[in-house]
Amino acid sequence: MSLKTEASGKVIAGILAGGGSRRFGSDKACAVYEGRSLLEWTIRNASEITDNINILTKKPEAYSFTGCRIIEDRLDVSTPISGILSIMPYVSDWLLLLACDIPFFEKKVLDYLWEKRDSKKATVIHVNGKYQPFLGLYPKSVLTFWEEAFKSGDFHLQRVIEDMPKIVIEQSDLMFAGINLQSFLNINTPGDLKLVGV
Repeated sequence: MSLKTEASGKVIAGILAGGGSRRFGSDKACAVYEGRSLLEWTIRNASEITDNINILTKKPEAYSFTGCRIIEDRLDVSTPISGILSIMPYVSDWLLLLACDIPFFEKKVLDYLWEKRDSKKATVIHVNGKYQPFLGLYPKSVLTFWEEAFKSGDFHLQRVIEDMPKIVIEQSDLMFAGINLQSFLNINTPGDLKLVGV
């Protein structure tokens, strides 16, 4: 059975878009690489696991070109956690949390996340000494950790994940599975796009 056949009815994908993009100089979600915006690359790769793909943003008018459902983050606080809270009511089983600036992940990553999942734990990747919150698979049962962090004013993503029950996929696990670490390339500046494919 293919990944999408098995997972599609259970997984909802949420892609955070429309952040400050201060280092990039313009909205990086709309930056184009090989004919597609970074947001469109993220959508394309997320579609390997589900067709239920949603854009989480404070700027809903900016991303109507994607054809995806736009879930508006209406909270006044500027933190990715508010975007996560905006999709929580739509999650029935699993949330695949993504961001438009990590757009070039391989399908192998999704296969691996799905294979290692546990219905009571987040499945998160740990590379370069940090958790990757926006290429993670979260069962509905752990989403309250994001909610509690928001209520307490603790917007430090690494700390929230540290507190969650979780399965941690280490960099060595990814390399052993033959997953290209470029899957986790974070596009912060126009120069970072030059590293794609290197």
